[in-house]
This record gives sequence, C-alpha cells and structure tokens, in this order.
Amino acid sequence: MFSSDSRKDGFIRLILVCACFLSGIFSPADADVLKGEHALQLMIEKNNLPNLLEVFQTVSYFDPKVDSMTADHEQHVRYRIPGEFRADIRADGFERIHVASSDEALIIVDGRIISETEGWTDHYKDIFVYRDRKQLVEKLESLGINFSVTSLGRYQGVICYVMGADYPDESVPQLWVAKDTFRPVRWIFEAAAGSDGVREQKEILYKDWQSHYLTWYPSRIEFFEGRRLVQDIRVQRVSTDPSFSRDLFDMARLKRTFTPLVHEEKKAEDRNDISHQIEEFKKIFE
Repeated sequence: MFSSDSRKDGFIRLILVCACFLSGIFSPADADVLKGEHALQLMIEKNNLPNLLEVFQTVSYFDPKVDSMTADHEQHVRYRIPGEFRADIRADGFERIHVASSDEALIIVDGRIISETEGWTDHYKDIFVYRDRKQLVEKLESLGINFSVTSLGRYQGVICYVMGADYPDESVPQLWVAKDTFRPVRWIFEAAAGSDGVREQKEILYKDWQSHYLTWYPSRIEFFEGRRLVQDIRVQRVSTDPSFSRDLFDMARLKRTFTPLVHEEKKAEDRNDISHQIEEFKKIFE
C-alpha cells in the first residue's frame, strides 16, 4: 500500500513533468529564431558557391494575356563571385546580354544598350553572387528587406526562417530560407498594385536543389506575378570549375563596345518587365 505522502509526491512530480512538456510546446517561437543576418550567413556557407560558376539553363517566358508559353531559349550564365554576373541568350536573329557588376547593370539587346537598370526577375541571382554577408545584407536591404525582423513560417510543409516579415504577413519584401538546410525557398520581391489597382505579389521560388561537387544550386527557379507563372528557369548543367575571361564583366569595355539607344528610343524601350521581354522574343519568329 502506498502512503498518502508518497501518492502526493507522485502527483506533484506528474504535474511538474506535464508543465515542462507543455512549456516546450507553447514556448514563444522567437526562442528558435536566428537573427536574419546569422541565417543569411549559414545560407551562404551551405550553398558553398565557388569563385567561378557556369550554368547552362533554359528560360521560358509565359504571356499572361494568352496563359501559355511564348518563348523558350537556352541561356548561358556565368558568375564571378563576389559581385559579378553575366547571362547570354543567342538565337536566330536575336541576342540578349545581361551583365551585373557591383551596383552597375547593363541590358544589351541586338548590340544596343537598352537599359542600365534591372527588372525584378533579373534579381534572382543576387542571393548567389555575394560571399560576404554584409554585402548581401546591403543588397537585399536596398531591395526592401528589413533585417531587423525575422520570424518562423511554414511554406508547403517546410519550416523556414522568414527574413523581413512577421509570419504570416506577406505584404512586404521577404526572403524565406529552409530551417533545416538553409537553402533559399522563396523571395517575395514586392506586393505592388497592378494596372487594375489590385495588389499583386511578385515572387521568386527556388526549387529542386542539387549538389554539384559540394556546391548547391537550384534546378528550377519560377517567377510569379500574383498566381500567374510568368517565367521559368530549368537548369541543364552546372560547372564549378569553368574558365572564362574577366573582360566579360568589364562594364567600361561593354559601354565602349555596344551603342546605347538614343533618348527618344530609350523612353519607349527602357523596360525590363516580362511583357517587354516577350515582345522582344516574339521578333525571333516573325
């Protein structure tokens, strides 16, 4: 027979165990949230990109007016880390070059510089092109992400660090990084009002990450405006030890080589949105 004192002691121990268990379940989420800059540093380390990286990929553009693919082209991408990027598309009767170096950018179409600014879809590469955390933070802050705010969120079953927002708020720019792997998952670039006045979210999704000799890179990148898929990148091959000239990223040399549009043309042509790119690619088939 158990004494009343022993039963009382057992009951107290049971209460204490339950209290500890429940406190673990209902403890504030902030207890497990890394600071945004720390999570970003781990992301850089886990991706482990080399100084030179070469990617061969297929880029598809979708016309929201007809809800179908309008153009599909092979693209040759080169990274010179830190800070330099170049992407070339060459097709019959069409050439597009996108070069970014530090805070400069050039968009060259058919031998003419049409813009010195990037469209939102061009920024997908920003999370790969920097090795220094401070530089990457500065870049992402310039694009609207507030690193003083970080929370935990869930996206398609994956627990993520949400840099730039208090989950589930999706009204501000934010970068989502998987909590277990530190791979980027999604980047809500902005949520601006569209031409019809309806708030439209622009979003980049990084999918199907693959290892290439200890370097990690996504095999698919998708771009959405609202619920509409507007662009899709499918990676065919990644080289972690390529060889290419630094001249490919020389902005001064490129500006001497290629002719800028005259002012009147530039006012009409200086756009980097999806609709403009689709119009350019349509010319290939005309």
